[in-house]
Amino acid sequence: MPNALGIVSFTSPAIFVRGISSYRPVAAFSYVGRYRLVDIPISNMTNSGIQDIQVYTNGNPKVLFDHVGSGRHYNINNKHGHISVIPVMNESMQCEFVSDLAGYYANLDEIEDATNEYVIIAPVNWIYKANFNDLLQNHIDSKADVSVLCCHYDENTKPGNLLNANLIVSDENGAFKEIKRYIGGEATFDVSLDTYILTKVKFMELIKVAHEYSPMFWMTDLINVLTEKGELKVNKIPYNYPVFPILDIKSYYNSNMEMLQERNMAFFNDPNWPIFTRTNDSAPTIYRGQGTAQCALISNGCEISGKVNESILGRGVKVGAGSIINNCLILPGAEIGENVMLTNVIVDKDAKVIHKQEITGYDDNPLYIGRREIV
Repeated sequence: MPNALGIVSFTSPAIFVRGISSYRPVAAFSYVGRYRLVDIPISNMTNSGIQDIQVYTNGNPKVLFDHVGSGRHYNINNKHGHISVIPVMNESMQCEFVSDLAGYYANLDEIEDATNEYVIIAPVNWIYKANFNDLLQNHIDSKADVSVLCCHYDENTKPGNLLNANLIVSDENGAFKEIKRYIGGEATFDVSLDTYILTKVKFMELIKVAHEYSPMFWMTDLINVLTEKGELKVNKIPYNYPVFPILDIKSYYNSNMEMLQERNMAFFNDPNWPIFTRTNDSAPTIYRGQGTAQCALISNGCEISGKVNESILGRGVKVGAGSIINNCLILPGAEIGENVMLTNVIVDKDAKVIHKQEITGYDDNPLYIGRREIV
C-alpha cells in the first residue's frame, strides 16, 4: 500500500466541452451512462491502496458533494482513510481561471498536515487504468524530483482528438525538456496524461515557489521554468495501454462511444480492478412492444419502445415507439418521444425531444441538446 496522498486535479480553461461544461464541472460529467469522470481517478487510487484523497473542483461542487459523499462506495476505509471535495475559490478572479497550484496553495495547511510521504496527482479528463504502486516505484527508482505519466503516439496510432492536450518535448538524448500545448502538426509525440508523482516535501516546495512566481502558474508552467533553469529533474513514465481523453465535445463523445467496442469495454470492465461509483436502486430496463437495442450500453431504469443502435443510454431514459436512436449519447433522465430519429446526437440530462422528428449531427461534430431543453 503506497504511503501517498491522492489528489484529483481539475482542468484548465483550455479544456472546454461545449454545452455540457455550462452545467457542471468536468469531474461530474457522465461517462458511459453509469459513471462520472471523477470515479475513474478515484478508483485507480483506491484500487492501488491509496486511502487519503482530495478532489479539487473549479466548478459548482454540489453534484460532486452528493456523488462522492463519504467515499464508502469507493472502498475507502473511513477509520484509516478520508476523501474530501475541495472547491477552488479566489476573490480576484472566476474560479474557472484559478490555477491548480493556486488551489493547492489555498489548501496548503491541510496538505502539510497529511502524514503521507508521497503525492500522486491524477486528472479527471484522462481516462485510463493504472496501478499507482508501480508508477510510484518507477518514480522512486528514477531519483527524479517529479515523474509524469505519458503516452506515445505516431502517425499510425495518433487519434484525431488531441487538440489542447499537453505534449512532452524531449531533447536529443530523450530526456524531458518541456511541456507545450498541442495545436496539431506533429506526426510523432509524447502526450502528457497530466499525472504527476513526487514527494510531499517537494510538492509543498513547488506550491510555494509557484505562488512567488505568479498566482496564475499551473503545474506545467512551473515545471517548464524550473527545468529550463536546471532546478528540476523530471522523469517520464511511459503508459502503453488504452487512453481516452476528454478535451472538447468531440473527444467527450468519442471517448464514450469507443466503449461500445468490445476490446475497450473488456479492458475497463475488469473484476480485479473495478470502477467504483455511487449506485442507485432502480428497476431493470424494460422493452415495450417493438423496443430493441443492438450494440448499445443501456443503464437501469430505461423504458425502450423504439430501436437503439450503437448508442449509450443513461439511467431512466425513455425512448418512444417508432423512434430510432443511432450513435447517440443520451444522458440520464432524457425523454425521446415517438417516431423520432436521432443520429450522432448528445442529449443532456432531463432534456425532451418530442416535437422535432429528425435530428442529425456529424460523427466528428455531434449535435448537442442542452439540459432540460424541450425540442
